Amino acid sequence: MTKETDRELLELAAKAYWGDEIDDVCSIRWLEIDQCIGFTHGENQDHNGQDVELCWNPLESDGDALRLAVKLGLVISPSRVTVMAYEPSSMARDEVYEPIRPDPLAATRRAIVRAAAEIGRAMP
Repeated sequence: MTKETDRELLELAAKAYWGDEIDDVCSIRWLEIDQCIGFTHGENQDHNGQDVELCWNPLESDGDALRLAVKLGLVISPSRVTVMAYEPSSMARDEVYEPIRPDPLAATRRAIVRAAAEIGRAMP
């Protein structure tokens, strides 16, 4: 199996995060310059009622990663060596591990995104 790029991981995680909302009330696209998912959602509008595109990158943003983990019901289990993340209701229970060093927060965010990407990959 080849290692996925950050872009591929984020696109799969976005699929898991927004699910059926994509193309209905939400649109997503890759923003090359910002290296993130750009999303517009029916709830994100300016004072004139125009859609506002926001950047989403749970690999870099603690807040995006936490919202992703909570929405998907992920279990995150850090240890002194690794961070493990998985979806407990999954029959396969695909656990992902990330080395905790050198940056425990980055490792936790990446484990969350990788677990979410597994959920996105399993979706139709």
